[in-house]
Amino acid sequence: MEETSKRSEETSPLHSKRGGVLRSAFFLGLFLAAAFSLLWMIALPWAFQMTLERDTGCSWTAERLACDPFAFEIRIDDASLGNAEAFGGERAMMKIRSFRARVDMKSLISDEIVVESANLDISRMALVLDERGNLNLEQFVRDLFGESRGLGKGIRFIECSLKVDTVEILDYSGAKPSHKALRLGVDVEGFEGTGAISLFEPLLEIARRAEYLPDSSKRLGASEVRASL
Repeated sequence: MEETSKRSEETSPLHSKRGGVLRSAFFLGLFLAAAFSLLWMIALPWAFQMTLERDTGCSWTAERLACDPFAFEIRIDDASLGNAEAFGGERAMMKIRSFRARVDMKSLISDEIVVESANLDISRMALVLDERGNLNLEQFVRDLFGESRGLGKGIRFIECSLKVDTVEILDYSGAKPSHKALRLGVDVEGFEGTGAISLFEPLLEIARRAEYLPDSSKRLGASEVRASL
């Protein structure tokens, strides 16, 4: 009995020390995770704005831009994306109510970015064709992702929804510039596509079919969109 008692006295401090180390490591891990999340939330909006404006020449503001690095989700609310100077920088290209996207974790180890879901709600959008027939949206996507990825080549959307209330179409490519303001009321759900530009394809397709965009913009049809209803 005495030997058993002595053994428990000897092992008891050891267990206590181990337990203390494990608790300390656990709380240190929680502190580091919280600090990382806080730093991410503070740095992300600034880094996103700086990169976007530098690469595209378009201004950017957002009331809220948040990213969950653990769930691979991004959320944007009440944002405004300006036009590059070549397309009339004073007019906003998009007034975004909200944007939600969730990326597949496997994208970290693949050349292809797979977006499991994307929901974009735009209150007002301006499509501008410059004198050479270049479309502002196409140029923005190309500048954002770089020439090597073209119109966001390498991004695949599994399930998307797009809502657009009002669309302005400004065409400076003809002899006489034109300006149309249309309440198209685009509200499309359950489509998939390849290429970043495909997220806007339902809107562009409506504009092309109604001849709101000239034939020169039909090259945008290179992006692939498939309904998954």
